[in-house]
Amino acid sequence: MTPIDPLAGQGHLDPRTTPAEAIVESEPGDSWSPGLRVAAGRAVAAAAESAGTPLPTKPELMLADLPVPYDILNGTGYDGRTLWHERTRLRLRETWFGAQRPPGPEPTDLWDSAELTYQADFHAGGTTLTLRRHDGGNLDWYSVDATAPLPPPIDPAPARSIYPSRLRFRGAPMPRWWQIEDATVDIGGYPPDRAHFATSLLIDLLVNRSDDWFSFPVEALAGHIVTLDEVVIHDSFGDTWPLSPPADWSMFATEGLDRTSLVLWGAAATPLTGPILDEIVIGIDEDANLVWAVEQRLRGRTVPSDDNPPPTPPANLDPTGRTHFAYHPTRRVPPRWHPYVLEDISGRRRYVQGRAADLSGPAPVLRPPAESDLLIDPASAGIHPTHQLEPSAIPQNGLRVERRTMLTRATDGSPVLWTQRRRQPLLTPPALRVQFDAMDPVPPHGSMP
Repeated sequence: MTPIDPLAGQGHLDPRTTPAEAIVESEPGDSWSPGLRVAAGRAVAAAAESAGTPLPTKPELMLADLPVPYDILNGTGYDGRTLWHERTRLRLRETWFGAQRPPGPEPTDLWDSAELTYQADFHAGGTTLTLRRHDGGNLDWYSVDATAPLPPPIDPAPARSIYPSRLRFRGAPMPRWWQIEDATVDIGGYPPDRAHFATSLLIDLLVNRSDDWFSFPVEALAGHIVTLDEVVIHDSFGDTWPLSPPADWSMFATEGLDRTSLVLWGAAATPLTGPILDEIVIGIDEDANLVWAVEQRLRGRTVPSDDNPPPTPPANLDPTGRTHFAYHPTRRVPPRWHPYVLEDISGRRRYVQGRAADLSGPAPVLRPPAESDLLIDPASAGIHPTHQLEPSAIPQNGLRVERRTMLTRATDGSPVLWTQRRRQPLLTPPALRVQFDAMDPVPPHGSMP
């Protein structure tokens, strides 16, 4: 067995103990749960008061942007996370935090904000396991590719002798004649899906050849690459049969590794899933020649569909009752709809986030910028382009990206908390009927609009 090394700078997230999803999807600040931020802030404030150096009452040190239902605590006390990051400048003693401190260094953010996927490279022995365009969610042996097969082991494990057993499952045919089979599950009673040829092969295998399959246990540990150097069968007649996987087919193969090697991750089988914190939908609007990114949920709350109704057109004072028209430079863009336009960024064509403007007044007024972390590139430092998207990352039907908190346990039983970002397909992309130089009819004076 070859262990998979932790990522650089994330030694506390060991693949041998921590589920792979938590390693890949963790983001900086995950260890600071809302409860820890509140408890640490109160503990440090009390310790500073006892030491005769009370904390300054500055708004930037107070609790803010807490998700639902903790948002009622915004502004009611000090933010322990902010105090921890500013402890040197504020001359705070680390002992004041007590047990309310992060368990380890902040994890590396592996989220690619332009691709809206995760990217990572794990090292194991003499090879590298590359994870590309991971959408979030389950992560297993099929999620990675290897750059090269593992080199021969310097100190191979000693040979072991074990007894194989016949493969059994519910509804499997009996291996001998005249045995009464269990009719509870009838594999042959399920018609194959004609659209998928593999299901026909599977049913044929289960019904006609399942008694030719045997299984044997292999000792393995999570977070390792397991390699079977040699498998030899000794039958009851004393004959020896060396086994090897087929050269042109395998059910559990990792691209780049030898056919005798398999990646075993410690996966989060049934994690506790929190409510959606942030939710956005992205799609290409061919009519408007734009890409729209629409914020639908922020910090656990649904974004109102329209918080700024269009201005009321002036009344028609013409006594003749003729229909007048009011000129509008453009149709109004709803709130939280952020346009992206094609630009050349360092020689690459990218969709770059822009700012819509309200043109209904005497002077243009920019609409509020994006608030969701899913639409902000941390490397931009708030300078244009604040967020850009790779054109190939947006499918024709659009996509939905969600951000939520996940909780599971490591192999040693300790809790593991992280924030997952996950992209999912849409049926139809968001579209907005944008019109420029619009003339809206104004109803005659005294009539109902």
